[in-house]
Amino acid sequence: MKYYLKIITILLILTSNSFQSQTTLNNNLIQEEITQLGFYIKGEKSYTPFSLINNSNFPEFKHLGTINSLKRTNNQLELIVYTETSLGEQLTLTSRKLSLVIKTEEIIFKVTPLPKKNRYQLTTTTEIPDGSFLYLPYGGWNRIYAIFLGDKENEAVKFFSDTTMKPAYAALHNLKQTIKSFPENKELSQLLPIWEKIKKTENEDKDFNYITKTWEKYKKTEKIALKVSYLNQIQRELSNFITRYPKNEKAELIKQYQNEINKELPKLKKMI
Repeated sequence: MKYYLKIITILLILTSNSFQSQTTLNNNLIQEEITQLGFYIKGEKSYTPFSLINNSNFPEFKHLGTINSLKRTNNQLELIVYTETSLGEQLTLTSRKLSLVIKTEEIIFKVTPLPKKNRYQLTTTTEIPDGSFLYLPYGGWNRIYAIFLGDKENEAVKFFSDTTMKPAYAALHNLKQTIKSFPENKELSQLLPIWEKIKKTENEDKDFNYITKTWEKYKKTEKIALKVSYLNQIQRELSNFITRYPKNEKAELIKQYQNEINKELPKLKKMI
């Protein structure tokens, strides 16, 4: 029995070593296929080239339609670089998640020269989740190499489905840019009217907030002339607000303001 167990153990070791050798061989063959200068990121079965983006210091939503993307089985990163210039021991790239504001993280890669001239392997212990850009400046001002990690459309839908994001105008602008890249995506198109309504509400709140602050000034001041000035100002802004947002959600508060203006403004004017 021990004899058979020993044989099985040896076979398992040989099989494992054979698999590792085959994997290494496949990776080497893939690396040999890289014949053009650039950056390549390792996927399940191949290396995907980074896209060259001109006139930009960082990738944006508008680039989603044209930028290369990579689907992975985990969040690990391995790159191959084919360059005319030699690389040092480290190279720093930048990652940026899909976001309304620019939030970046520097990723330091260890550089290992490969047997073939001017080719390098880049590895890092840092993991980057799907839904992120990975990029670096290269080849001149306003030129970057970039790639998107994950399924571009699925990640975009997931991102814009969060309707709590602010400011809404930025979300709406970026959503429109993304829809241009994926015009056939129904989920993105269905999110457009939702974000248009959120933006309208956000604008309505912002404009009414100005009226509210002026009302607070009116209430706090003891100077008659200032009270008159504030009430005149509020009256004008209320008129503009009602014209701009005829179906607004502030009807009760507007009525309260107007009643007091109609009651107090004539009295205050007589006191000046």
